[in-house]
Amino acid sequence: MALESNLQKRIARDVFVSLFIYALPIALLFGWFAYKGEKPWLKPAKSSKISYQRRF
Repeated sequence: MALESNLQKRIARDVFVSLFIYALPIALLFGWFAYKGEKPWLKPAKSSKISYQRRF
């Protein structure tokens, strides 16, 4: 069964739109980093260690 030409075009368009929506936040994030001149992947993460004191 061959797909109709119109259906193939709609499927291709939907795939393109889905990939665009998926990649847009990633592209915007790296664009923001380039704009600000930041490279957070080169810096080690800050420790978020929380110390609790016991009260007895």
